[in-house]
Amino acid sequence: MERPSEKLAGNALVRLPVVSGARWFGPEARPFALRIEVPLTFGEMVAALYGVVQPDEIGNDEDLCGNVAVTLLIEGLAGVESRAAKLSRDEQKGSVESPEFLASCRQRVAALLAS
Repeated sequence: MERPSEKLAGNALVRLPVVSGARWFGPEARPFALRIEVPLTFGEMVAALYGVVQPDEIGNDEDLCGNVAVTLLIEGLAGVESRAAKLSRDEQKGSVESPEFLASCRQRVAALLAS
């Protein structure tokens, strides 16, 4: 059975960092922690980063997962799905604003899933 914070990549489970603490959710004391698993495609993870973060904001795995989580919390799954579909259409039309940063986002997500 797949456990929280793990993703299936090919035939191997990849543990993704748990995003928690004041760095991401503020310093206020809150007595409960809600943990959820949200199934995302590779393209949705990339889309949750592209156009939202700066290159220095995805330098490590926690930062990458944290930024995906924040985008998901703000936009919802439907928003991330829509963002991924638009990015795919823009790429097919050759109208991606920053192909280099898109490639960088893809490389970071691939590296995360391969680790």
